[in-house]
Amino acid sequence: MKATVGIMFCLLVLVASAPASAHHAFAAEFDAKNCSDVTGILTKVNYENPHAYIFLNVNGEETTFQLSSTSNLRRGGATPAVLNASLNKEVLVRGCASKNGEKNRYAASFIKLADGTVQRLGQDVEGIFGTKVWR
Repeated sequence: MKATVGIMFCLLVLVASAPASAHHAFAAEFDAKNCSDVTGILTKVNYENPHAYIFLNVNGEETTFQLSSTSNLRRGGATPAVLNASLNKEVLVRGCASKNGEKNRYAASFIKLADGTVQRLGQDVEGIFGTKVWR
């Protein structure tokens, strides 16, 4: 009986840890020392789990930004309706570049929408939210 309980416990731990092992830390994929402002036309919003994405046309090239989870975005006010209101309009996004050198791929921190409002989209790894640059 004890062996059966032990085996069941081990299986439960393995099953429960599987989704956690698939998730990654920001630092594993993006470079917090290589962040910049990117201006372009917001062409697409993908509000999906585990991360949402936005796409910008920057000088004729598609640029992808990975955002936080949809639950974090909603809690902060960056709902699909808010983001989609700036579709096909110029926006400014603060993002940190991909570590693997993949061109035009970033983790987004903030977005200044077409109406001038600022929404937080991810981690503030630089500690600049609320500064003169991002108000």
